[in-house]
Amino acid sequence: MYELAHTSIVVSDINKSKDFYTKVLGLTYFDTHETDRLKMLLLKTSNSLIELLEYKNIEFKKRNKGTIDHIAFYVNNLDEEIINIKKRADIKFAEPKSLKGKKLVFFEGLDGERIELIEK
Repeated sequence: MYELAHTSIVVSDINKSKDFYTKVLGLTYFDTHETDRLKMLLLKTSNSLIELLEYKNIEFKKRNKGTIDHIAFYVNNLDEEIINIKKRADIKFAEPKSLKGKKLVFFEGLDGERIELIEK
């Protein structure tokens, strides 16, 4: 069984959402990262993380997939898990990448939900 890493929520204003989640719900600021496509902000819960995503490009804002962007799980060895999952189901993975020194990959579930695996 995988350990839940984080749940990502698409927001329209990352600063207002940060204030809401920290001041109203008591989450703690953890980290930020920004790319040409989006702003990311991580908040700590008692045993996981909430990742807020503010997309800069209108194409990404119109994904029409809801406010939950993806669910992420930690794995010990990303390459092994990709092989294991491919043995169990016909899954097409996006190109693996690295972010802040962590290897990660995205793929879709049965209903198009985005799932991320992150190597610990």
